[in-house]
Amino acid sequence: MYDRHVWEATPGNTLLHKIDVRTKLVLLLLLAAMVLLVDSPRSLFLLFCLVLSLHLLARSSMGRWRILMVFILLGIWGSMTSQALFYSSEPRTIIACLVSPAAPGIGALTGGVYVYREGLEYGAVQALRSGTMLALGLLINWTSDPRQLLRSLLAWKLPYELGFMLITGLRFLPVIFQETGVVLTAQRLRGFNPFRTVSPRRLIQTAFQTLFPILARTLRRAATLASSVESRGFGRETPQIPLPVWSCKERLVCHSLLLTVVGLILLKVMDSLQFNGFLYVSSLRGVYDLMKVWL
Repeated sequence: MYDRHVWEATPGNTLLHKIDVRTKLVLLLLLAAMVLLVDSPRSLFLLFCLVLSLHLLARSSMGRWRILMVFILLGIWGSMTSQALFYSSEPRTIIACLVSPAAPGIGALTGGVYVYREGLEYGAVQALRSGTMLALGLLINWTSDPRQLLRSLLAWKLPYELGFMLITGLRFLPVIFQETGVVLTAQRLRGFNPFRTVSPRRLIQTAFQTLFPILARTLRRAATLASSVESRGFGRETPQIPLPVWSCKERLVCHSLLLTVVGLILLKVMDSLQFNGFLYVSSLRGVYDLMKVWL
């Protein structure tokens, strides 16, 4: 996980490596719209599985699969736990009581801490949304040259400074993990055992002893990078290398996906109109039934 090469883009001969970066960015934006429009757990799960199958198509290494699984599982755990405990909508079904309202202190203050079934379900749906976007974002990062990403963003009239900040952030992500590995290795060689005790004071002390060296090394690299780009005339008007021609097949795929998203928006509008009693077309009853299941 601390190997920077696992985080950086690597060349390959798969279909996803050969696809134009602009196509991947459009796919990312349209999939983001889809996961926001769709509320059905079935459809979200299918989209999630589709993105994972793209990782198989890209032949992601085992190291990358481990990273992906760690982030997805942490997201699922965090989303479901938080929603199960703090779900506020009605109705709510209590499936467990963690702290009784009669408990002194926190029980009287909070009125009891419960686990709600609807909160678990809602948290799972939100975890599918975030997991799908995370998996696709990492896939694009691992299969795309950062220079091509920057050139594509600039071709779409994104300000040079914003594009540079975005790509620099992507390039710094593996550096941060590499610095974390270096700091942890140095501390272990000095006999540092962060989990010798599980007391809150010890954990806070461990966090400070680990984060401060990482922050210092990262800031030192950032200062070096800033000096480097300033010495090369950062922000000046320079001619950009033209992008390769965007193939008609890939543009057709992007337009087809765009039409799909527009269709989903229209279906959601129809569903909202009939749900609120503004417009109901009896001849489209089958369509309403499909929307109830899949949207």
